[in-house]
Amino acid sequence: MNQENPLQTTIKQEVALDGVGLHTGSKSRLILRPAPANTGIRFFRSDLPGIPMIPARLGFVVTTVRGTNLGLGEAKVHTVEHVLSACTGLGVDNLDVLVDAGEPPIMDGSALPFVEALLRAGLVDLEAPKRWLHLPHEVVYEAKDGARYRAVPSDKFEIMATLIHDHPMMPRMSLSMTVDREGYLAEVARARTFCFEHEVAYLKSQGLAQGGSLDNAIVIGKDQFHTNAEGLRYADEFVRHKMLDLIGDLTLLGRPLFKMRIEAERLGHAHNVEFAKKLDAAAKTLRKPRTRILEAK
Repeated sequence: MNQENPLQTTIKQEVALDGVGLHTGSKSRLILRPAPANTGIRFFRSDLPGIPMIPARLGFVVTTVRGTNLGLGEAKVHTVEHVLSACTGLGVDNLDVLVDAGEPPIMDGSALPFVEALLRAGLVDLEAPKRWLHLPHEVVYEAKDGARYRAVPSDKFEIMATLIHDHPMMPRMSLSMTVDREGYLAEVARARTFCFEHEVAYLKSQGLAQGGSLDNAIVIGKDQFHTNAEGLRYADEFVRHKMLDLIGDLTLLGRPLFKMRIEAERLGHAHNVEFAKKLDAAAKTLRKPRTRILEAK
């Protein structure tokens, strides 16, 4: 790939994954298919009449409760962030994602199974330049719960994420890295989703976490981490997963590569999406044509 003027990418061939949805608990088959240049990432509900399509863009986010959920009309796809994170982590610009249920399979709770599927399918360049997102100035987003995001222009994509929880098992955790394919694969892709033990009963009562288990999530107890036999993949797996989610949610900007440095505290899907909207608005100021203002005579 030409590093100065990289080309858009898609995959060479179709690839599929099977599992259950984290929140719905429904069996789900995900099929990833090649897509033409400038298509972006699109979700299709293959189980619904007409196979409705939902673009993976900010304007189609319908809710951000325990995940990022997209919708168009009656068609919805829940918990899309891990699939999208894998795409941006590998620099995949164009992809059709078919799912035969309301949610992609959660797999092991990380982005790694989706990364591995994309690599099995093979990546291929398309005859179109990548679409970069440039910032004209600093962008700041703050929320009443203490969440704070800041982005500044940069010549590369960097993130510093800080996880802050009032829990004895969760000290303040920070991770700073350049987000490129090598860094993403080594530092982020394998980090799994998590929740607190005291949340489990409530989540299930709300129809969430129906497919959750220690095979696809870490449960944080009062004085221990509940995991499968593998244990924690990183001592700070939690902040790494928050970074994974942020990368997935930023993918909704429609760009797989960003030239900016981001600093984020108290990350969450709702905040990620609102921050992405501010980035999008700032970037659009660069694309607006200038108009001449004529004085009345």
